[in-house]
Amino acid sequence: MPHPLLIKHPLFREARELEVSPILEGVQPRRFPKGRLLNTPGELKGRLHLLLEGRLKAYQITPDGRELLLELIESGGFDGMLSVAGRRGHFTEALEDSLVASIPWVVVERLLVADPRIAHNLFWLITARLETREEHLASMALRDPTQRLARQLLALGETLGRRDAGHVVLSQRLTHQTLADMLGVRRETVTLHLHELLEMGAVKLRDGHLVLNDQLLRRLVQEESPQPAPAG
Repeated sequence: MPHPLLIKHPLFREARELEVSPILEGVQPRRFPKGRLLNTPGELKGRLHLLLEGRLKAYQITPDGRELLLELIESGGFDGMLSVAGRRGHFTEALEDSLVASIPWVVVERLLVADPRIAHNLFWLITARLETREEHLASMALRDPTQRLARQLLALGETLGRRDAGHVVLSQRLTHQTLADMLGVRRETVTLHLHELLEMGAVKLRDGHLVLNDQLLRRLVQEESPQPAPAG
């Protein structure tokens, strides 16, 4: 029988376990300690990584050596599609001790044939990831740093947040450096503009977790960015 957490992954939601289980019998989930890399750019392993427990981060290294965080991957997420497609990919690292099932693409193809619902689930998992990346790009496109941070927090609220008393509480404790890596800025820049959001009441801290006033953050993002004064 496959690992019980594997069959519960969203990829197999409502799939026919009788058909799927025999195909997954050879897939053995592996523990990745904090800091261990799953992927590096250029590795063409042809495996789909399913995160069963823990947390991963996907990132690139900029030409000047800074880390640009692309995504935080929660339990129930996935990674590895770019390498499967023969693309360069990115770095994927365990943010904490994590349990990952790496499935060769030839096995994934058998699963897609065995139960079309798996193809449907994979489509929606990929769609959700694309939406997250588009939100990330939209955040980086804003000129005003406070607006950029506000937009990124809203995007994180969609993936990591839970609604509580009219606000959105982020499930993860995010450091200023993590937010800086997402936006491609210095940590000090995030500290400065997060303080502005705290003063506005758009963000609060509760037991180390960010609590978002999403309505106020949206109004802030939609405001017209201040234009630089003309020279002279």
